[in-house]
Amino acid sequence: MKKIMSWLTIIGLAGFLAGCSNNTEGSSDSSSSGSDDTIQIGVSAFPGWYTWYAVEGFNQFEKNGVDVELVWFNTYSDSLQAFNSGNIDGVCAALSDTISPALNDVDFKVVLVNDNSAGADGIVAQSKYESLKDLRGQTVATEVGTIEHFFLLSALETVGMDENDINLTNMTVETAGPAVIAGQVEAASLWEPSLSYAASEGDTNLLFDSSETPGLIPDTLMMSGDMLENRSDDVQKVVDAYFDGMADYVENPDEALGFMAEQADISTDEMAAAMAGARLFSVADNNSAFHDEAEDYTYLPYTAEKTAEFLLEQEMVSKELSDPTSIFDSTYIDALYEENPDLAVPDTQAE
Repeated sequence: MKKIMSWLTIIGLAGFLAGCSNNTEGSSDSSSSGSDDTIQIGVSAFPGWYTWYAVEGFNQFEKNGVDVELVWFNTYSDSLQAFNSGNIDGVCAALSDTISPALNDVDFKVVLVNDNSAGADGIVAQSKYESLKDLRGQTVATEVGTIEHFFLLSALETVGMDENDINLTNMTVETAGPAVIAGQVEAASLWEPSLSYAASEGDTNLLFDSSETPGLIPDTLMMSGDMLENRSDDVQKVVDAYFDGMADYVENPDEALGFMAEQADISTDEMAAAMAGARLFSVADNNSAFHDEAEDYTYLPYTAEKTAEFLLEQEMVSKELSDPTSIFDSTYIDALYEENPDLAVPDTQAE
């Protein structure tokens, strides 16, 4: 029962629960509790982004001389809205969710990649459905306009289907998991930890996950143009703090998982299991993703270009992304790579 209640807390089964945050009341109210110098970064419930709470737990923001407040959002799309409206300074976002703000002239850049989803996103269905093709004509839940919508459409494309072949219903990730368990929908497109909960606690099948689409879903840190222009040194400190925190994670994995699990209100074992679906990016991985030009998903601008094309085909955006490189600013990774190219990150998939 304790385990079940822990998972119910993190996925927000009851919308009126207080939420998991140590820093806010778990809503999209991003009013700062710090000074004008505090950098607010929006974080949501995805394993690769819980790593920021390890960075905070190891006091790496303070050690690097930067004042950062991690602002928790129970609903991922609320964090994007807060960032795009200028209410927070940075946000953890899937690369696919950088396309629309770029096309709508939101002033930002992607400054680092936390991870690639490698099993942390998936499609869970009631057990009578054994393949994606079985979902033809069935009700499938996702949070429309977000990465899970994009992932669902990409998954359907692998079996020659599209959105017109299903009955799509709009639900947040926090509510879609419980809905598929309860039989209210036939399937749902989810990310961790909602994914593991829905796949393990109900009479359900995991039909497809992001390990089958390697590189499709990079998870990034977006920083506002104002921060980049006026506080570039502090942005560098944020990036440095992140990778110092990951080095601490390598040396003290149980302690790191403890910080992350406390934020998620789950056990360290559950957090380790959730992290197995995220391949964390080192400084070297970031450098390669920014600079090593390739016609595949290892290269960020290529991924952005193909993602934007897909979103346009699906009419999820209204125009082409003319210059995919415009989304990225490698300045901060470049500086860190030059200084310490061998900074490591945990091999979470080996856990």
